[in-house]
Amino acid sequence: MISQLSYTTPARRISHRILHAALAAALLVVARPVVAQSGEGIAIGTMAPAVTVADVSGKSVRVTPTLGRPMLIEFWATWCEFCERLEPTMKATYSKYGDKVQFAAIAVNVNQSPRRVAKHVKDRSLKYPVYYDDSGKATDAYDVAATSFVVIIDKKGRVAYTGVGDKQDLDAAIRGVL
Repeated sequence: MISQLSYTTPARRISHRILHAALAAALLVVARPVVAQSGEGIAIGTMAPAVTVADVSGKSVRVTPTLGRPMLIEFWATWCEFCERLEPTMKATYSKYGDKVQFAAIAVNVNQSPRRVAKHVKDRSLKYPVYYDDSGKATDAYDVAATSFVVIIDKKGRVAYTGVGDKQDLDAAIRGVL
């Protein structure tokens, strides 16, 4: 098989390259995270659990939805491209609703460290609260299947929205719980 491939004509090699490029493009489209209401993660209508995480200095913090006030939680990573593209939306959403909605950006503990998360927060001038899921228990509690996973909790403490990916309409989701 290898000897056959080494004797292909230039035209055949080009057609293989085109086929491989088309296949790669198709896989990227298929593999792209689902936008909102993904059906993955914690179920809509479930009572949102309180979780213990660490702040960027390493201090243990309990993230608990406050009854009477909606909450947005994003599970993210410093290396996640979708999270990076979602970041301007997160910043704008925090700017608009930060006084009405609790925010918590929880960095997953996969291929990163608290130091890397703290540097990211400083370099990106993030104003909303950022935490690090050092034990992985928060990720488990919310059944997080991917980074760029957003959960919005209503005033009664129930999950009202879940979404994954870089093109989520967080503004509409938050208006739905205010």
